Amino acid sequence: MKRLSFIFLLMTLIIILVSCDVRPRRVVIGAVVNATQYPALELAVKQINAAGGINGVPLELMGEEWKNVNPYDAQNVLKLGKLFAGTKDLLAVIGHSDSAATLSSAAFYNHQEIPQIVTIASNPAITNVGSWTYRLCLSDAAQGPALAEYAVKDWGKKRIAVFYVNDDYGRGLTQLFEKRVQELGGEIVSSIPHRNILQSDDQELIRSVVLKMKRGHPPDLFALFQRPEAAMYTVRAIREAKIRAEILGGDSLSARNFIDGPAEVIEGVRMSQFFLAQPGEKRTEEFLRAFKDFTNEEPDYGHAFAYDAIYLVRDAIQEGGFSRQGVKSSLDRMIRERTVMRGVAGSYRLASDHDARRPLYLVAIRRGQQKLIKAIPVD
Repeated sequence: MKRLSFIFLLMTLIIILVSCDVRPRRVVIGAVVNATQYPALELAVKQINAAGGINGVPLELMGEEWKNVNPYDAQNVLKLGKLFAGTKDLLAVIGHSDSAATLSSAAFYNHQEIPQIVTIASNPAITNVGSWTYRLCLSDAAQGPALAEYAVKDWGKKRIAVFYVNDDYGRGLTQLFEKRVQELGGEIVSSIPHRNILQSDDQELIRSVVLKMKRGHPPDLFALFQRPEAAMYTVRAIREAKIRAEILGGDSLSARNFIDGPAEVIEGVRMSQFFLAQPGEKRTEEFLRAFKDFTNEEPDYGHAFAYDAIYLVRDAIQEGGFSRQGVKSSLDRMIRERTVMRGVAGSYRLASDHDARRPLYLVAIRRGQQKLIKAIPVD
């Protein structure tokens, strides 16, 4: 009996020693979000490390160089992806924040079996793009028709002009919006694409189309599926032309560099919003205070989703262990068990298609504040 007890004790010690050996000296998360959203990742990492790391292991970010490159260049996407894949302690990637880069990278991350947590890229093609890719925001398959139904059925707009960025985000959202508008009996009077970063000919096109509409039969509504900078240019052109049509934007307009714009330009613009802080949500209020203290700025939806992504990966590592497969196994369990996660951007769950299910908010900018118009449940 003593001999058996000794053998059992010895085996236990061996298991403990082996476990200690396989525990990494660090955990690395690849970060490929928009440059303005890195502070949210850094804040989350700082908090986690201050609380002892992940099961005692410190957390690090990799991918700071992404801030300084063109995120729409597929070569940049692949170069950084290879760096991530070759980093032994890297257990997941957070990003990308735009649909074009996400679609360029997803096949690589899935082939390399690296869990990818997409934050705010919303193109429908990301749904089911691979078993290693998960998305925290809603797909445009939900957003586009919801915006169309609000515009035509709730708001009573029938003649709609659309401006959109000619990439995977803008094209996908525009097609879904326009299709539903027409099904509801509305009319798309024009649909104008432009480059991601406006060039002089893009600017001239936008202004000439707006002026032509002023001289003819102006639309009831301008729908803008653009990046914030291009949307600001377009709204200015509409205001300067003194066209009285309303303006509706997609989720990208809820970024801080649009909603903090000049009041005389953005007042009254309505848009979809993935993140709307509700009074009494303790964790969200703590995040708002911590982010303001950390950056001296107010967070937007991109910051909230990036912050939640870090904590989602932390939870997956704590449950699944220090491996990429362990992270994936934990995320897949959350899907199977329909686990509701409570992040600073609100409660959500990952569905079987790896997309989050969460509410879509419609807001209006009134005197510098986002005022809730309607919350649309998506499940």
